[in-house]
Amino acid sequence: MRSHKLLADAFAKQATALLVALTLLIASTFSLTASAQSSDATVSALRPFEAVYKTTALGMTLDLTRSLTRDGDNYRLESSGKNFLIKMNESADFRLTHAGIEGVRFTSKVKTLKTNNRAVEFDRELGVIKSMKRGEWSEHPLEPSVLDQFSQQQQLRLILMQSDVPPETLQFRVVDGAKISDKSWRRLPNDTLQTPLGNIEAVHYQAVHNNPKKRASEIWLAPSLDYLMIRTKHVERSATIKVEIKSLTWLDEVDQSQTLR
Repeated sequence: MRSHKLLADAFAKQATALLVALTLLIASTFSLTASAQSSDATVSALRPFEAVYKTTALGMTLDLTRSLTRDGDNYRLESSGKNFLIKMNESADFRLTHAGIEGVRFTSKVKTLKTNNRAVEFDRELGVIKSMKRGEWSEHPLEPSVLDQFSQQQQLRLILMQSDVPPETLQFRVVDGAKISDKSWRRLPNDTLQTPLGNIEAVHYQAVHNNPKKRASEIWLAPSLDYLMIRTKHVERSATIKVEIKSLTWLDEVDQSQTLR
C-alpha cells in the first residue's frame, strides 16, 4: 500500500509539473506597452502554421501540436497532446483588426488525475468578459488590452513584427478565472539556439518574479520565424520545466504547393 501511495504521489508531482509547462506554453504571451519602437509597417495577417513542441518535466515528456489557421480576418489557434499521464486540448478563436488581436472565445480541457476545464468568452454586446475556472464563472468589464492566455501569444507576434527593435520591457494582461493578472518581463541579450530546425537567433526575455530564488521563467522567440516561441524554461524550486520546438510547417506554403500540383 505504501509503495502505491509513493507511486501515486510521484505521478501527481509529474502531472503538476506538466501542467505548469502547459501553462507556460499557453501563457508565454504579451500585450506590449508603448515602450516598443513601432515602425510604419503594418501586419495585415498572421501566417498559418503547425508546430510541434517537446515538453520535459521531472523525467516526463509530452509532445504538443499547435496550429494556427485562418479564414479571412478570423483565426483559430489550437493545441493538443497526450501521454499516459496527461491529455490536453485547447483552442482560441480571435479576429485581427487594425488595433490588433480581438478575442472571441477560449476553451481548455486538461486531464491528468482529474479534469481541469477553463473557458473565456468575450461578449461585446454586453461589454463583458466571461471567464470560467474550476467550474465557477466570473465576469469582468471588457477591455481591449485583456485577452485569454492563448490568443495573446499571437498579439505578441503581431506587435514584435511591427517593432523596429524589440522592447526592453514587456507587460501583459491575461484573464484567468476571477483574476486579471499583470505581468512583466525584461529583455536579456539575444541567444543563438541549437534546434531541430537548425541554429536560430532568438530574442530572449526573463520574467520579473517577486521571489526569483524560488521561481524563474525565460522565453526565446525567433525573429526569422515571425517571432514564434522556440524555447521556454521555468524553474520552480528544484523542478526544471522545458518546452522546445521540434518541427514547424508554414501552412500557407503547404497550400501553395498543393495548388501548384
